[in-house]
Amino acid sequence: MALCPDIYCRFGHGKPDEIALKVRNSGGVPDDSVLGDCEGAMKFLRTLPNSSGKVGVIGTCSGGRHSFLATCRINGLNAAVDCWGGRVVAMKQDLSAAQPVAPIDYTSSLACPLLGIFGNDDRSPTPEQVNQLEEELKKFGKTYQFYRYDGAGHGFWYYHGDMYRPKQAMDSWQKVLEFFDKYLQS
Repeated sequence: MALCPDIYCRFGHGKPDEIALKVRNSGGVPDDSVLGDCEGAMKFLRTLPNSSGKVGVIGTCSGGRHSFLATCRINGLNAAVDCWGGRVVAMKQDLSAAQPVAPIDYTSSLACPLLGIFGNDDRSPTPEQVNQLEEELKKFGKTYQFYRYDGAGHGFWYYHGDMYRPKQAMDSWQKVLEFFDKYLQS
């Protein structure tokens, strides 16, 4: 089962690109709002009769940031996948009233296994930022696996554009499915 909360619904109606731009220009979706949506989705999934009782979270780009943040701040998630989550490692100038803390600062609270999928040609997160995150995970003894792909940048799963890298996308999707099988089976 999969559930995708509409974290933009509170910002108005319109074309998805227009609403996303509006949200970015206002400092981003507030972290507390995203976390509330994720926690509500987790609780709902557990009520379904065919639920295994285990819930994972996955996101790409800002959703990767949200995925990492959720696993650090919501109790009860069983597995998380961060696909090239930008601004997990954030500079002070990148923070806003809506997103006041860099997710990396919550690493000690990470409460489930984490899978990271990254392109080595990405600029958000850069390979150096991925290294910083990995060092924090090691520092706190967290269970994680990172896969980094040469010849891939940001959004290399996005088959509708120039960023798409089919070989790296298929390999990393397989790793995601294996990871969720391992941690979400009843």
